[in-house]
Amino acid sequence: MKTGLIILLTLGIGFGIGWWFNEMKRLNEGVIADAKNPEIHIKDSVVVIKKATIVQEDFDDFFYKFMIEANFQLSRVKFPLEFIGFKDGYPGDEIDTIYFTKDKWQHNSYYLDKQSIPIIYDNYDMELQNTDERVFVWSGVENGINIKSFFKRIDGKWYLIKQEDFST
Repeated sequence: MKTGLIILLTLGIGFGIGWWFNEMKRLNEGVIADAKNPEIHIKDSVVVIKKATIVQEDFDDFFYKFMIEANFQLSRVKFPLEFIGFKDGYPGDEIDTIYFTKDKWQHNSYYLDKQSIPIIYDNYDMELQNTDERVFVWSGVENGINIKSFFKRIDGKWYLIKQEDFST
């Protein structure tokens, strides 16, 4: 009976010490994580966050509203808008760049032609990455359509900044 009591007491103390070491380890890991966080600086026991948080607009929500609301679309185009395409609109080696002004802009709903496939990329290299860039591409199905709309998130909001039309 005495040995049983000693075994129980030893197990109880062992579990207690193990629990205490585990809690100390978790506490130390939290302190190290806080020390490695560059956005938190401790000065005179006051926590200061350096960078203001900007709400990042979701592209899908933005693009849906951009397609259907003409006034919203007009407010989210960076004018003068750069437009690059074939010189005089005919395929060839010569490329021309023109700039649309706000008064020349016409609403684009992006889903007018059912013979083309909409593809949205999240950067100008057309590779999937988490960036502040998107490219909307009309890629024609056996009809030569090749139109790109370039979007950029500026201060948390999406804007159309450039278009290219190399349709043949």
